[in-house]
Formats: sequence, C-alpha cells, structure tokens
Amino acid sequence: MDPQVAELLGIDLTDPDVQRENAAIDRDMRLIETLVAIRKQRGLTQAEVAERMGRSQPAVSDFERLGGDPHLSTIRRYALAVGAEVVHIVSASGGAATTSSTVSRLCVHPVGFPENAGSPQASTTSGTGSLDLRQATR
Repeated sequence: MDPQVAELLGIDLTDPDVQRENAAIDRDMRLIETLVAIRKQRGLTQAEVAERMGRSQPAVSDFERLGGDPHLSTIRRYALAVGAEVVHIVSASGGAATTSSTVSRLCVHPVGFPENAGSPQASTTSGTGSLDLRQATR
C-alpha cells in the first residue's frame, strides 16, 4: 500500500497485523498471476479454460483480473483446468510480533499437457513442478 494513502486512511504500515495482511494479499496476487502464466504458457485461451471449468469466458476474465477475491473452489477449479494443483499449508504464527508463516504453494502436474521443463513458473522434478510463494513473507 502506498504510504501516503495509508496515512490518509489512518493505517499504520508498521503494525505487525497490517504487515501480515499485506503479505497475505501479496501471496494471493502471486498465486493468481502464476496460474494465469501457466495458462498462457500452455497456450490455453480463456474460452478453453472456461469450457473446462463449466463457466463462461467473462467469468474466467474476472477471475484473472487482479484485485478480485475468488473463492478457494474457483481457484481449485481454474488450477485443474490449466493442469495445476494448489496446495495450502497453514501453521500458527510464532507470536504477535512475528509475521505469519502461512504458505501457499503451487504444484504443477503436467499430466495431459505439454511438458514445460525449464519454464520460469515451474521447475520439473519427477514430472511435478513446484513454485513456493513464501518469498520474503516470513
């Protein structure tokens, strides 16, 4: 969040709770961005993903738009449509002053899709890639 906007709204960006919330929002945005990157990397159109999800193309477009707040079931359905699986690990934070240790991890399973070895979104190990979204959130 922009510091000037935070000040106008009376939000203390140094507050640990605010920092945890901002970190969670950043992880959520990276998760959606990664799923969209996988769709594009695999050459899938929004219409193709919509058909696989049993949804309309505008619904997929809304999902891909940053700033939305999709349900977990929608994230899971989109991930399956592009050949990915989203795995969540939740753990309690160490205390009030500790940032959250909640982790979102995206595992890509290329079954039924072209191999994507060497891509920046996924590394391949035994046919499964993994992108850890914890980057600087601890």
